[in-house]
Amino acid sequence: MLTYVRTSLALVGFGLALIRLHPERGGRLGYSALAVAGLVLAVGLLRFRAHRRELAACQLPDS
Repeated sequence: MLTYVRTSLALVGFGLALIRLHPERGGRLGYSALAVAGLVLAVGLLRFRAHRRELAACQLPDS
C-alpha cells in the first residue's frame, strides 16, 4: 500500500507543478497526472482491502 501512496503523491506533485508552472502547455498533462494519481490510489486501496480479507480468512478462530 505504501508504494501506491508514494506513487500517487509523486504524481499529484508532478501534476500540480505542471498546472502551476505551465497552465497553457502543461495543463492537460497536469490534470492527466492528477487523474492517474487517483486511479493508482484507488487500485492500491482495493488491493489492500482484498489482501486484508484474505488474511482475515486465514486466521484461526478464537476459542
